[in-house]
Amino acid sequence: MSHAVKDLAVAGLVVLAAASCAAPAPPRSVAATAPPATPTGAAALPAPTGTRPVGATTLYVKDTSRTDPWVPDGKVRELMVTVWYPAQAGEGRRAPYMTAKESELTLKGKEVTGVPYDVLSRTRTNAVEDAKPAGRTGGLPLVVLSPGFTMPRSTLTALGEELASRGYVVAGVDHTYENYATTFPDGRVAECVACDSDTDPGFGAKVADVRAADVSFVLDQLTGPHAKWEGSP
Repeated sequence: MSHAVKDLAVAGLVVLAAASCAAPAPPRSVAATAPPATPTGAAALPAPTGTRPVGATTLYVKDTSRTDPWVPDGKVRELMVTVWYPAQAGEGRRAPYMTAKESELTLKGKEVTGVPYDVLSRTRTNAVEDAKPAGRTGGLPLVVLSPGFTMPRSTLTALGEELASRGYVVAGVDHTYENYATTFPDGRVAECVACDSDTDPGFGAKVADVRAADVSFVLDQLTGPHAKWEGSP
């Protein structure tokens, strides 16, 4: 199973969906002593297998060269990016997986019922939030991750942490208005506007074009002399 799929399963989307379905009734002789198990406690992502400690930081970037393709009155394209990277060893707060509101909107969008809507916000990650980057002479390879349609960048956290533990810098991009919830630093939450257009002619081509432009812009923001992240050099 890929780390991306493991991430979804561990975070609860697969497990909780299964738990919300009615299970076959056990034999009468068993029912009294062995009630069906239900998931309890917070989920935890699998530990990375690489040798490097992992840090994670969140970037807010704005592409002023284009208007938002999904919101007519959007003057600029706003994006949220999580960067996972090899970090210096040290203690610190674990990076959050998603907010309570993002958890609620994602579970509602996926039609998962029977669980607290904030359950995904309690998922435990492995990266230390805003840890000091370790870096190396000559730089590190950069990988950009683009999540599936309707899915937030957080669903790629296990993959991002794994690659970072093996010496990569990884940028996960939220394609705004193409997933169930993107939270901006000022508290605004962008929901899935594109979900209402997925049957329109040319929808797939538009999504591909938007994502290509998003990723190209993020690459520019992470590289070069004017990079937006302090660890970019």
